[in-house]
Amino acid sequence: MTPQFLIIGAARSGTTALYQYLVEHPRLFLTEPKEPHYYALAGTTPSFTGPGDRQTINRLAVTDPEAYRALYRGARPDQVRGEASVSTMYYPEAIERIRADVPDARLVCMLRDPVDRAFSAYGFMRTRGFEPCDTFEEALADEARRIEAGWHHIWHYTAMGRYGEQLAHVLEVFPREQLLVLRHEDMSADPDAVLARVHEFLGVPVLPHTVDPDPHRSGEPRSTLLSRLVSTPHPAKRFVARLVPKALRRRLRREIVRRNVVRTSYRPETRRQLVETFRPDLDLLERGTGLDVSAWRSPERAATGRS
Repeated sequence: MTPQFLIIGAARSGTTALYQYLVEHPRLFLTEPKEPHYYALAGTTPSFTGPGDRQTINRLAVTDPEAYRALYRGARPDQVRGEASVSTMYYPEAIERIRADVPDARLVCMLRDPVDRAFSAYGFMRTRGFEPCDTFEEALADEARRIEAGWHHIWHYTAMGRYGEQLAHVLEVFPREQLLVLRHEDMSADPDAVLARVHEFLGVPVLPHTVDPDPHRSGEPRSTLLSRLVSTPHPAKRFVARLVPKALRRRLRREIVRRNVVRTSYRPETRRQLVETFRPDLDLLERGTGLDVSAWRSPERAATGRS
């Protein structure tokens, strides 16, 4: 089996919440794990070199075709099949692979102010205990070296936010009617309205959301050890998963993270500099998709660590 739709990005833009909403729809089937990273990394042996890459993406990515198709075996005939690898939009070769494999695939893209997205990615990696830099600014200065050294895409804080460039390539390969582009702030303000658009795009009945999402929060951890225990794979967690209902596990995780993560910020001039960096790409994004991203151009937008 192959997917019929893919949430292709962007990382740290609300895709986990969207995935959790869609999983609850009886006519939709989404893979577990959420992000197999198949189309980005198919046929490779991931060997990313950043902190934590070995025990996360290198270990968890599904790169074998048969193993990937096996993820959909549990889907009923009446369900629309999909997955949510945020690497897909970022890797140009992934888009060609999807076109060759499932040319009729529906593509869903959730975007966020690229400065907020970059800072959220930094905070996410701090929360997990992997980000070595004490400030956002230090991490930004180190980004080029990290990319050259082979750290995986989550570390590409500014590069992953060049949505205009990435979606321009998507639209060279897929017709516009197969791409749905959404904004993170709209999902935050009115999730049911955004879900209605997604449901209609996927051809399933429109239903209101029935769960509270459990997104990956970002910030500065009080305890790095506790953060790593919560956010990375561990055999003990698989044992607990067999004994504790999913809803209770989500509540426990949410409460642990809430108590352990402290919100942080960055220097105002950093946003002003990044807004100028992203300006040409935002122009490209608006021209290519018609999405209104005027608010993302503001140099004075509040800098927060909200996930």
